[in-house]
Amino acid sequence: MKVAITGLGATCASGLDLATLWAAVLAGRSSAQLLDAVPEIGLQGITVSMCSTDFTLPGLPPHALLDLDRVSLFSLHAAQQALSQAESQGQALDRESLPVLWGCSMGGLSTLDAGYSDLLIRHKKRVRPTTVPMAMPSAPAFHVAHHLGLKGTVSTLSAACASSALAIGQACRMIERGEARQVLVGGVDSMMAPAVLRAWQASGALARADAAAPHTSCRPFDASRTGFTMGDGAAALLLESADSAQDRQAQVLGWVRGFGHTSDTAHISRPSQAPQAAAMRAALQDAGISRLEDVDYINAHGTATVLGDAVEAGSIREVFDSRGEQIPVSSTKQVHGHLLGGAGALEAVVTLLALRHGQLPPNAHLHTLGDDVAPLRVLREACQVRPGGLALSNSFAFGGVNAVLALQAAIA
Repeated sequence: MKVAITGLGATCASGLDLATLWAAVLAGRSSAQLLDAVPEIGLQGITVSMCSTDFTLPGLPPHALLDLDRVSLFSLHAAQQALSQAESQGQALDRESLPVLWGCSMGGLSTLDAGYSDLLIRHKKRVRPTTVPMAMPSAPAFHVAHHLGLKGTVSTLSAACASSALAIGQACRMIERGEARQVLVGGVDSMMAPAVLRAWQASGALARADAAAPHTSCRPFDASRTGFTMGDGAAALLLESADSAQDRQAQVLGWVRGFGHTSDTAHISRPSQAPQAAAMRAALQDAGISRLEDVDYINAHGTATVLGDAVEAGSIREVFDSRGEQIPVSSTKQVHGHLLGGAGALEAVVTLLALRHGQLPPNAHLHTLGDDVAPLRVLREACQVRPGGLALSNSFAFGGVNAVLALQAAIA
């Protein structure tokens, strides 16, 4: 596989643009903040990385924004960035036939939460008439296509934390099969609703807030890790065939070289090592990589859950054997938060930025490497990577869905 990446966009708590996001990731600067307690539902002691909505969406009339949930706002902002970059140094994209493929796990939960609160707490007799279309998981993809004039097929993939990594993989397959020359692909989620956060807290997946330093509460691969910080936002990539990029005289930022997708039927929320390892092997095989030494970096799923990190570390060692103790690994979820359905797309963007800048991001807040993840070369500081380096970006989800992308920077 060799699919060109010609546009990137990202909107999250660590930055509303690529430059700001990359600066935060490289510095290991967390966007997490302590969430105010909601004692009536037992929500307390957690941190969140909440994305700002303080941005403009050129071309959209103010009244159009009133019926957009956070997931659609974030998606539009990221999509506009990716399209703008893709067209900045090349001919215009064919928007009459450009498909949109989006990953989103649960949709507009802020809108749903507001409706439930109106009915059950404020005892109103009426809910917002647009609640259902605003909350649908497919709404972000529709609004991206509708407001940006993209008239190709529009689809949404929902597979928990692997949603947008799967979307990227499927977009590449569309291009490989000749179904499209260009695809706008991305992902989003926003779960900043008290009842939803309480449910995640009850599952045991959220990090317990560090009272002394709340922003360091999420600690992937650390011995003291307790879970992840919830984030929200979106990311987008413009993918196209090599011929399409050449015909448009577009700047190629990098390549999707491989995609691996496996299923773990052992348990809906407890991961299994063998299927994760199989997904990484499949991505390497798809990329035509037979020498494990050619892999320069792994952007880990790294949610900082006790079981999740240990299983992922084991799967890396299973695939890379002794090389698994040497290959640089880091998670960036502690910086920008866990975007769930948007995680795969955001972390693919971060991974490509790292390869393009020639610097691998540190695994922030790592104090003591957990015995259950060692030996593993988890980066405590940023380090350099060779030009044209190749990396894996892992996305392992509830529901037993494993998706791995092999990414490579373009050499100028």
